[in-house]
Amino acid sequence: MPGATFVVENYLVLAFAVAVTFALAYPVPGRFLVKIVVLGNVHIIQEINMAIVFFISGLALNTSELKKALARESLPTVIFGFVMISFVTPILGFAMREIPLTPPAFAVGLTIFCLVPTTLGIGIALVRSCKGNEAIALLLTVGTNMLGVFLMPPWLRFLFLNYDAGIKLNINIPDLLAKLSITILAPSLIGKAMRELFKPVEEFAKTYRTALSLLSTSNLAFIVWQTLSGARDLLFEQRASMIVSVIVLAAAIHVFYLIINYILIKFAFKPPIKEFVACVVMASQKSAPVAVTVISYVTSDPAQQGLLAIPSIVGQISQIFIGAALAKRIGPYVQKVTKAQEAAAKAAAAAAVPKDAVDAAEQGRAAEAAGADAVAATTGAGALAHGDAALAAADGAAAAVAAVDAPSSGSSSGDYYKGDVPLPGDTEAGLQTALPPPSPQEAKAGAGAGTDTRA
Repeated sequence: MPGATFVVENYLVLAFAVAVTFALAYPVPGRFLVKIVVLGNVHIIQEINMAIVFFISGLALNTSELKKALARESLPTVIFGFVMISFVTPILGFAMREIPLTPPAFAVGLTIFCLVPTTLGIGIALVRSCKGNEAIALLLTVGTNMLGVFLMPPWLRFLFLNYDAGIKLNINIPDLLAKLSITILAPSLIGKAMRELFKPVEEFAKTYRTALSLLSTSNLAFIVWQTLSGARDLLFEQRASMIVSVIVLAAAIHVFYLIINYILIKFAFKPPIKEFVACVVMASQKSAPVAVTVISYVTSDPAQQGLLAIPSIVGQISQIFIGAALAKRIGPYVQKVTKAQEAAAKAAAAAAVPKDAVDAAEQGRAAEAAGADAVAATTGAGALAHGDAALAAADGAAAAVAAVDAPSSGSSSGDYYKGDVPLPGDTEAGLQTALPPPSPQEAKAGAGAGTDTRA
């Protein structure tokens, strides 16, 4: 159904819009829930919502997708994303805390928004809309949020060291580590362990992936609803110009991150287009729900929490709208580039086939020529051997004839044969007996020659 598809694709925007509208129009239910506190400053309903979000993140985490993101060719881009999200982008908080906003809670809220990790489901959805690499988006989301459990408390202490703007913040690093671990780290690990250990759970996560995503988004909207409900009256007391300034500054933070990440990644790494898109998008976003959770740990006053959370909430909404506008342009461009690259790869493969065939044919002809040469050489060697044998036989026959016809030049006995066969006699008479008798014509001619000689 077209209507259902529209709701699913834009559920995050719709859920946040409903949450903000309901909180400002009728804050009583949300205010009641946000005032339920345990252990001094733990807003238990919000913590349950946040734990559900990260439990679903772990449950839906596909190990094979993470392995794709950790491939050797993608590793520089992934490392860059981790460094930018966790170590570089929080530095902008030093500038945000010095902006003279009224009340100062807005500047503090912007500072906290800068130090939190990247968004949870919003960034992945935006990368999908931009046709980017979802595996890298997933890895950056899960990895930086888990790493943020250990990095956010030191960043808070560092950013607000010697800072006094009339706002009392309870920054206790061990306490923050424990609470963030329970709220973020533990649910993620439990969800992932259940997926890996129990096959039905994995099948459930695959089958109801969309439903789980909608449930996670609903819990994020519940957090926003409770936070704004608690600060609704105080929010209406603020000047409209200050509210507009906060909205502009929150959007400007996102745009600044986009520009910086675009320049650095484009000219420093030049990764494939899909990795490029995923890293720029994820390294330029911040998570409002995580910021709200951190805010709930550093102050126990619901009204103060609401003012501190306003920059994060409007920043999250601005990221959604800016991302949606960019996706309309980036998505088709990425598809066009990808198709062009695939076509070039196919053309290169097609061009390589005839070349291989020619090389194979040339190799075949060379092999045939080598075989023919070998056969010719073998035949020539055989013929030469036969020729040598025939020549040796002819030489033997000629030597025999020469031995018979040649007169003796030595002793009186005369060596008529130079072979080893002895003649039957050692005189001329013996020679006559050894030679065959003359024919009648030769005898007659010889007789005539003798008469002429006597005459």
